[in-house]
Amino acid sequence: MAQIADAQAKGQLQKTVGALGTSSAMAAFERMEEKMLQMEARSQAVSELSDANLESQFAQLVTASDVDDELAALKSLLLTGSSSSPTTAKAAAVDAELENLKRQLEQL
Repeated sequence: MAQIADAQAKGQLQKTVGALGTSSAMAAFERMEEKMLQMEARSQAVSELSDANLESQFAQLVTASDVDDELAALKSLLLTGSSSSPTTAKAAAVDAELENLKRQLEQL
């Protein structure tokens, strides 16, 4: 009878230890999975923030009208320069360049 009770106790003990090992392994796996999900979320957030920064820089480049302004100034210079004196044309070119420099300073 003692041997049967001892075998039953050992069987119960093995069953309990086995269950603890499995649940603790599952808990460790779940913690690892949670950490991985957090790392992926951080990575995605950093990626989205850097994309937003690149998009804003690109938007600034697209909306910058320096080239258009310079082209308009040159067209104006060509149109007015042919009927006016060279001194007036130089003054217009200097004025256009000054305006361009002012816009660049404002952007800084």
